[in-house]
Amino acid sequence: MPEREPTCIGRVRHVLGATVTVELDESLAGVAPLWQGRLQPIGQVGSLVRIPQGPVNLIATVTLVGIAELAGALSPSPNSQSGERWLQVQLLGEVDGLGRFNRGVSTYPGLDDAVHFTTKEDLDSVFPKPSPDHAPIGFLAAAPDVAVTLLANRLVTRHSAVVGSTGSGKTSAVATILQSFLNGGWTSANIVVIDPHGEYAAAVPTKAAVRSVLSKDGRLLRVPFWALPAADVFRAFCVGIESPTAIKRFSDLVTEARRSFASAAKWLTVEDAAINSDTPIPFDIRSVWFKFDYENKATYEKPNGQGAVQVSAEGDAAKLQSAVFKQYSPTNTAPYKGPNFGIYGTAPELIRQRLLDERYRFFLEPSADPNGDDPLPSILNEWLGVENPVSVLDFSGVPSEMSDLAIGVVLQLLFDVAIHSPADAGIGRSRPVLIVLEEAHRYLGEGPTNKLARTAANRIAREGRKYGVGLMLVTQRPSELPDTALSQCGTIVALRLTNSGDQSTVKAALPDSVAGLADALPSLRTGEALISGEAVTLPTRALLTMPSPPPSANDPTLASWRKGPQKNTVEAAVAAWRGFK
Repeated sequence: MPEREPTCIGRVRHVLGATVTVELDESLAGVAPLWQGRLQPIGQVGSLVRIPQGPVNLIATVTLVGIAELAGALSPSPNSQSGERWLQVQLLGEVDGLGRFNRGVSTYPGLDDAVHFTTKEDLDSVFPKPSPDHAPIGFLAAAPDVAVTLLANRLVTRHSAVVGSTGSGKTSAVATILQSFLNGGWTSANIVVIDPHGEYAAAVPTKAAVRSVLSKDGRLLRVPFWALPAADVFRAFCVGIESPTAIKRFSDLVTEARRSFASAAKWLTVEDAAINSDTPIPFDIRSVWFKFDYENKATYEKPNGQGAVQVSAEGDAAKLQSAVFKQYSPTNTAPYKGPNFGIYGTAPELIRQRLLDERYRFFLEPSADPNGDDPLPSILNEWLGVENPVSVLDFSGVPSEMSDLAIGVVLQLLFDVAIHSPADAGIGRSRPVLIVLEEAHRYLGEGPTNKLARTAANRIAREGRKYGVGLMLVTQRPSELPDTALSQCGTIVALRLTNSGDQSTVKAALPDSVAGLADALPSLRTGEALISGEAVTLPTRALLTMPSPPPSANDPTLASWRKGPQKNTVEAAVAAWRGFK
């Protein structure tokens, strides 16, 4: 009997399509073979094996392990003897005689064919090394000397998802991908990170543009309200009010204000008839508020708004001071209520309060100058990081309804610019954009988030790849995404998931041939991931490289609890809470 090859671990015993059952060699039962000074993992879910077929080597991944005396009815062989060890593997591809790897197989193994563990040389033929096209993010969990890389083009243009429970290393995984681009020569990348919690700025301190809604040093994240349709401007300032009458009148006033600004602006050449309430032209929100408030409170000398207005103080739009009117008479005598008296309810006052609220400062800038330059291109360039390859838009510290609305504006405008960019300039097909959307379930799901954000995010998910705009969905609750969201992602990076619903969602999104790998999701180590899709050669179980520097997502320590009795100082927090000082 010929001597067993040192890399051989067993023999093929059962073939059903791409599923192959392997009986492990008796001498290996319970033992990891030593090869070139290193123990080789045998029977690890996600590890790879090699099945020679002449000059071709079939590559398969382990999806199931078993022992005959325990498996009972699940044992793959009806003649299994007590104590037999076996593996179930899925065929993924083959390495030809020239060392080139191809997905799919042209031949299937025969019974009693030898099965080998994969060596570094085998794996080097399968997994691309870091290169100008492949961004390194970690190494194989079963082979620490084999790098795992992502094909950048497929990752960016065909959407991706990074999912994992809180504490699994999800934010660190995204930071590692960002740093791989920053350190890999992608000096003209277009990566926009939507950061609702202020976590990513710490991970990209020198090579990225960071803009925050709380900034006081010239890095203010500006999301101009006037870029929104009028109805959304109303909802931004009057959260919870859905009065058709108030929205209609507010929209009419916005249309007038946009046309007035366009007539005065030297850098605009648009006919009045072409301007409506949704045209992204600046307007004076204070003058619109003043007219809106004026109509809601005005009293008149005669009924039905006839005669002189009964005003006792003119008010000042610029200073947000309401006009004061003489109190209407409860009897049928002067002064009389105006035709719109009180029909807008509390909406005008809510708008005034928002305009005075420092937390909404980012939403009110820039205030355009008719005699200056068009502010929209400069705003878009700020969002894109100007000349930086990565831009972090930090929305932490503002009310959730406002951040959701502002994020919707950013997503919508970036996509609209990509659509309208010529083939050889601008952004999109000529220079693709990757939008990293943290807390993606908030914007793609059917929760209470703003409709504008949900509509814009879903639009990019459906149509973005045609226009060079890619999405990276980052979420701890993939089950809360729409049914089609993960199916639109060409690449999935799945870290530890403990919720059964989330596990099922990810499992359904994986190819049938490797869906069994998803059973390992709850037992993955922190920073370990199952990666599948177009950006990787094979579905891979990888240990991701820790980012350096890390994002601001680490768990807090309890070191301060051992410093002896001390008073909590909350004065600075209260001051920041009240006025962002």
